[in-house]
Amino acid sequence: MENKRILFGICGSFCNHAAVLEQLTALCERNDVTAVVSENVYTCSTRFFDKDVFLGKVKNVTKHDIIHTIVEAEKVGPANAYDIMVIAPMTATVAAKMAHGIYDHPVTLSAKAMIRNQRNIVFGIATNDGLGISGVNIFSLINMKHFYIIPFRQDAPFSKERSIVSDWELMEQTMDQALNDRQLQPILLGGR
Repeated sequence: MENKRILFGICGSFCNHAAVLEQLTALCERNDVTAVVSENVYTCSTRFFDKDVFLGKVKNVTKHDIIHTIVEAEKVGPANAYDIMVIAPMTATVAAKMAHGIYDHPVTLSAKAMIRNQRNIVFGIATNDGLGISGVNIFSLINMKHFYIIPFRQDAPFSKERSIVSDWELMEQTMDQALNDRQLQPILLGGR
């Protein structure tokens, strides 16, 4: 994929941020990428990243200011400036909000704007409850127009049997397929 205008949404699941940052960096080498982050990503330092260090890395690789408020996210729709959006990692909470039309933070409002503009959204799931009650929302999104999932697997089937994580290395392939209105297959991956 190259020369695409990509909106890259980053939500919680902070333990996945390092792997997602690698994919973001690769996408930025050949595309124009703008990041939009959830309020938690913008305000919370965790044991995985200091927020200022993480946000600095994101801004450094994208070369754009980070969208981090509802006011900034509201401009995504009228601007119609992006070919595709990826949300990675997407938490179960964000999946629930998207599945039920709740657009109360920058990433979800940006996603709504992309759908308004008939653009596709690729999402990479990372949740300890994907095969639990949260599964209904994730699988609802998979069946909605304009949504494409990065294939996923159980990441710790014997210690966290309901936990699933997308294979971040399949992000760009999933985006390539989504640009052609196709889902990368298989969606369900075996163990590693």
